[in-house]
Amino acid sequence: MSDTEKPQAPVIQLPASEQGNEQAIVEMQSFMSNAMQQSLVAPLFHGIEQFNEKSKYDNVAIFVDYDNVYWTLNKGYMHDPDCPEESKNLFEKLTTTYNRNNIRVFKAYADYEQIKSNLTSLQKKRIQIRHVYANGKKEQGRKNSSDIELCLDAIELCNENPNISCFVFVTADSDMIPIMSRLMYKGKRVELYSISSATSKQFDMNRYAHRYVDLLDFLGIEAKAYDLDALIEPALRAIKGWTDKFETDSSRFLGDPALRDLFQKDLGIPQDTGSQLIERLEVEKLIEKQPKEYYYRATKQTSHKPSNKLTADGLVKISDSQVAAAEVTAGASQAASGKE
Repeated sequence: MSDTEKPQAPVIQLPASEQGNEQAIVEMQSFMSNAMQQSLVAPLFHGIEQFNEKSKYDNVAIFVDYDNVYWTLNKGYMHDPDCPEESKNLFEKLTTTYNRNNIRVFKAYADYEQIKSNLTSLQKKRIQIRHVYANGKKEQGRKNSSDIELCLDAIELCNENPNISCFVFVTADSDMIPIMSRLMYKGKRVELYSISSATSKQFDMNRYAHRYVDLLDFLGIEAKAYDLDALIEPALRAIKGWTDKFETDSSRFLGDPALRDLFQKDLGIPQDTGSQLIERLEVEKLIEKQPKEYYYRATKQTSHKPSNKLTADGLVKISDSQVAAAEVTAGASQAASGKE
């Protein structure tokens, strides 16, 4: 529509008898003119806003602290981030969310010698694997710099490729706050996927990202509650079964990592819950660590390792439960016989 064709507010002619209301009519004309202009301009601005919102996702870079995410989901929820089920697969879900054609960088950082991940599966999903060596140790002695490497790569990408409009960080805690804050100051859109229960309560993650998504909700993972009281006797029986089978095997010992694995296999509980259960059994003096002879095949040397075993109280608890179970079974049998 040209300037000469712009709609004009209708001119209201006043009868001679109504000249005293001229000011009111002028104000009405002004109001109608503004209203008509807004009816034309508002859709235009709305369209511009929609275009700008869409353009923020034209060039996306995704950074996954896979070391962090893998161990947190695995130990806490028995969930493999690269599981076969697409609706619960972290990488498939992210690719769908941001559109494969808009993703310019998709990197996953981890010590791949430590985690049980299929590298071929990741590469088929076009994931750029960044192997970051830890220190070869496990559990509490393990150190890893995946988050540092990730942050350095992100800031380097921001400086080298200004076309990247959206940075997506996937982690299990609040380690990414400094880099996210820096990128927001540079005018980039920042989105964060993490686990709220693993994030420090003192941080409001919405202040450091334009969009925050809880990984458990994103992947449809149910956070189950476990009754430790109900797990005590099954745990004691699992330990006794292991001891009966491997007590004389010098190539094995039942340290805490092995015991957590045993609980996960036999009781179907995540390793974090297994750690709580071990602590509970120790506090109630139902298990204790005893030195067990261990033979290193690589060095052909023998040493002693702390191995979990039942205490006398632990054995009594199993025995009592077995007696009680036998009495219940016998009572049920007698009742059935009486009815016959």
